[in-house]
Amino acid sequence: MGGLPLIGRFLGGDPLLRNGVVLTLASLASSVLGAAYWSVVGPGLHYSTGTVGRNYSAVSMVMFLGGVSQLNLADVMVRFAPSAGRATRRIVSRAYLASITLALLVSVGFVVLIPWMSPGLDFLHTPLMGGVFVLAVVTYGIFILQDGVLTGLRRTNWVLGEQMLFSVTKLVAVGVFALFARGSGILLSWTVALVLALVYVNTYLFRAAIPAREREVSRMERRPSWARDAAAGDVTGMHLIPMESTNGLVRFTATTYVGGLFWLAAATLPQVLILDTLGARDSAYFSISWVITTMLYVISTNMGSSIVVESAGDPRRLVAAVRTVLRSTGALLLSGTVVLVLAAPLVLRLFGSDYPGHATGLLRLLALSAVPNLITATALAAYRVRRKAGMVVAVYAAVCVLVFGLFQLFVPELGLSGMGMAWLVTQVLVAGALLVFRSSWLPAEPRIRMPRPGAPPRPGVAEAPVETVSLMTIPRKREWARAEEEH
Repeated sequence: MGGLPLIGRFLGGDPLLRNGVVLTLASLASSVLGAAYWSVVGPGLHYSTGTVGRNYSAVSMVMFLGGVSQLNLADVMVRFAPSAGRATRRIVSRAYLASITLALLVSVGFVVLIPWMSPGLDFLHTPLMGGVFVLAVVTYGIFILQDGVLTGLRRTNWVLGEQMLFSVTKLVAVGVFALFARGSGILLSWTVALVLALVYVNTYLFRAAIPAREREVSRMERRPSWARDAAAGDVTGMHLIPMESTNGLVRFTATTYVGGLFWLAAATLPQVLILDTLGARDSAYFSISWVITTMLYVISTNMGSSIVVESAGDPRRLVAAVRTVLRSTGALLLSGTVVLVLAAPLVLRLFGSDYPGHATGLLRLLALSAVPNLITATALAAYRVRRKAGMVVAVYAAVCVLVFGLFQLFVPELGLSGMGMAWLVTQVLVAGALLVFRSSWLPAEPRIRMPRPGAPPRPGVAEAPVETVSLMTIPRKREWARAEEEH
């Protein structure tokens, strides 16, 4: 398939593009099946728009609290699992334990405080549905974490299988629960699917993937030092740098966790905010539009994850990786955006006859916001590789503050479309700032041009040997000296 036009660039020999496109296929498969899920929930199973709005707001809160509980350790697994070596099992187990503990605390606290924090979700304020909500939060935190572990271990094909299993199980379960639990069947179907995916993936992780990595490290350590070069295509850095220290991992986790909270709030809380301000029907219209838009957002996010995995062990690969992703992904993302903008009414009609009249403008604005997000996601990946966790926090904080600030400005004037305008303006402003200050995330590569054959030498510059090339790239010494000192 690597010889095919266009798609061959992604499925060929470059692991950067191949891993990124497998992650993207996993997310797209999940999004397409998710769209099928919501189209079946409305017209097929006759869930009312209000029920969809309340249940999706509950799911959004599950995603928010689950994301808070995983402490941004999914990104840490992507960044550090490639070089964890024999400590992989210990790091993953401790990350799971920390996530489960915090998830129990925050989910139980939220269920108790629902009447005061979010009256629109009062159907969760019962022992049965409260217990389901707590279970969903705990399992969703691990669901995010295991994707980070699989990506860090370069098992992205398993991410695709996991997403397919989760989406299909959710689709089947919502049909079953429609028979006797219509008011809460959506949340119940998500919970059942999360539990099944959790058992499936972690059985593979702890019985196959992690032991295989440990055996590989043991074989490499038994070789003499002169025979420890990485195998062809192994660019994860497992054999190139020492294992990361615990202190370095904790510092990176603590700082990027704050940034992760900002992004979680911006991506999941608008649904709940719209539910409490505009009502359940508008919350449903926004939720469906956001589900569709994530098909575009995940392209940039997953390509960013691939940049981190492929450059974490050798930062000298970062510049080439960034340019490859921007060049190869930009055209694909722009094409998808144009198609979605033009076909927005037809896509929304799949979810109900009233959706095109209320959400077409919103969906178009959200789709356009995915284009500048490519710059934002790529810059965030570069900041992670260069261990500039403070800049990760700054970018996510800017996105969060702008989204909620512009919500207050645009929604009273434009209605539901104001939420789409808030996202579009936010992404344009953040991406524009990142392009202006691109030297903070994209290392410069000073270039020395050698004189043309026959040209007189410049004063004070020695003539280049005949065998040198006409263009030489020299990395900044200070950048790699700093990286070596940290490692």
